[in-house]
Amino acid sequence: MLPLSYPGLAVYAVVLIGAFAVRSAAGFGAVLVAVPLLALVMPFPMAISVASALTLVTSIRYVSRDWRFIAWRHFAIMMVYTLIGVGFGFYFISMLDEHALRRGLGVFLILYSIYVLRTGGVPPPLPARWHGALAVITGISGGLCSALFGGGAGPIYVIYFNILRLEREVFRATMTMVLLVSSMLRVGGYADFGFYAGPTLTLLALGLPLIVVGSWLGNHIVSRLNARIFGFCIAGLVLLSGTALLLK
Repeated sequence: MLPLSYPGLAVYAVVLIGAFAVRSAAGFGAVLVAVPLLALVMPFPMAISVASALTLVTSIRYVSRDWRFIAWRHFAIMMVYTLIGVGFGFYFISMLDEHALRRGLGVFLILYSIYVLRTGGVPPPLPARWHGALAVITGISGGLCSALFGGGAGPIYVIYFNILRLEREVFRATMTMVLLVSSMLRVGGYADFGFYAGPTLTLLALGLPLIVVGSWLGNHIVSRLNARIFGFCIAGLVLLSGTALLLK
């Protein structure tokens, strides 16, 4: 028996292809795009479980390709605080119901999209003496959002690494490594909560060829778009997704 209706499977396919096209082109954003849209056709725990596991698969591939560019010092600092945030997230997720998680993710997405639309995604310069404090805030809040919402931490990390003014290759590789470890932590925690039951495993099997298609589109088509226009389009999509979650 299929875990979704045929229209639901069609939505699932389109969302995954689009989300992983964004992931391939931008270096992050698969979960940010996928979870709120998938949550419209499936239970929220299933949406975050599927998106997290598939993101883990793609992150392993990207890290194996670009590991030479990883800024290990910045990665280590970020992961220390991310672990703290993930711990808080798994503590709170057992206390919140699905409705509260949907609302929380909706508010987060709307706030983030407004930030991008107002600033173009380029954070203001920050004196070096504040970078340590920003790392603490970024890591803990990123880990918290990652555990509660199955992701969504990518934009938080992007703000931090943009402020550090890392080179493009270093930025993408370090971001991917952070997302890889974060995904591993989430998948392990969700498995412990029993999120990976039979229907979820079926969706994961169906999703593997879809993320290949999405990654190909991101590499060959989406990445050729004007970066600023691309960013505004993603922010608009995120805004609509967050609003839809609040209204559902």
